[in-house]
Amino acid sequence: MLELKDLKLSYGSTQVLNGVDLSVKRGDVVSIIGPSGTGKTTLLKCINYLVKPASGTIAFDKLKMDYQRPDNTAIQAIRLRTAMVFQQFNVFKNMTVIQNVMDPLMVVQRKSKDEARAIALKELNRVGLSDKLDSYPSQLSGGQLQRTGIARALAIKPDVMLFDEPTSSLDPELVGEVLRVIKDVTSSGITSLLVTHEMQFAKNISNRIVFMDRGVVAADGSPTEIFDAPSNPRLAQFLNSELTIQ
Repeated sequence: MLELKDLKLSYGSTQVLNGVDLSVKRGDVVSIIGPSGTGKTTLLKCINYLVKPASGTIAFDKLKMDYQRPDNTAIQAIRLRTAMVFQQFNVFKNMTVIQNVMDPLMVVQRKSKDEARAIALKELNRVGLSDKLDSYPSQLSGGQLQRTGIARALAIKPDVMLFDEPTSSLDPELVGEVLRVIKDVTSSGITSLLVTHEMQFAKNISNRIVFMDRGVVAADGSPTEIFDAPSNPRLAQFLNSELTIQ
């Protein structure tokens, strides 16, 4: 369904992505783990062109694009098929919860107000926010803000969900409520890529784990292969440090 080949990207003299190859099948739930600063978030942003790689290609079903020769029609098509849930929520502070979910439906997908509201109500109920429809972001907890972001992403009915460390900005007691929603989303069959430091959660919900280190995919396998029998010494070192912290 999705294939990235030889993605490279630098910020000044810092090589962030150093030839990333990644293939994702329809229905896959892929958790991307690895040390901070190794390009995990950048990789997600490259998929929907929030960040432009220096080189590499992307194939999305029959749609193909060379990042050195980007095509605006292809970029728009890819963005319409993907939705991203950000670390910092990225909700509009001047809009209520339901307005935050309705807005992209009306602005981007040109849906009527009534149709957008019906979709928004369904997705907000799904994430447990049907009692917060008219609340503003300043009235919500971090967990509720992130669930608003997830509902907004789901509302556009993407083919691929991109989760960028969705619990990293939350207080510990709020992490569980967001993880439960993500588990529900991924178990519904939607193709998902999740950057996370929640190792046990990644192991439980994913059918594949990708370990990134120094800007490349250093290991790729099933949760059992990655967590229970890591063959890569750097992966084993990383897991040992993460599990010790947790």
